[in-house]
Amino acid sequence: MTAVTAIIVGAGHRAQVYAEYAQTAPDQLKIVGVADPDVKRRQQLAERFGFSDEMCFENAEELAARGRLADVIINGTMDQDHVATAIPLLAVGYDMLLEKPMAIDEEEMFRLYEAACRNESKVMIC
Repeated sequence: MTAVTAIIVGAGHRAQVYAEYAQTAPDQLKIVGVADPDVKRRQQLAERFGFSDEMCFENAEELAARGRLADVIINGTMDQDHVATAIPLLAVGYDMLLEKPMAIDEEEMFRLYEAACRNESKVMIC
């Protein structure tokens, strides 16, 4: 079995907790990149998981502009940023583990649902 590759978007505490699984089960999950506005967090994760600076991005839009670089996204952005960061990544074909709440209101929830359906992507809420 090949490990699922993942990129962390929003490298706060919760996303890093989910990513710890890659250290205990490297045959199942491999963290290959990060998108976060904090340069220090990007550098720390690159060192921790062993990926290069070219897999470090300032935001979800910059990451999405590069196309699909991994199997999945671990989206741990702030609640109000979930949908705005998810939509461009779903558009390039990522499946996504999305921190709860999935959206901050009903309108955003439908935008997320429509983007997932349109791109045939899976969005898993945790």
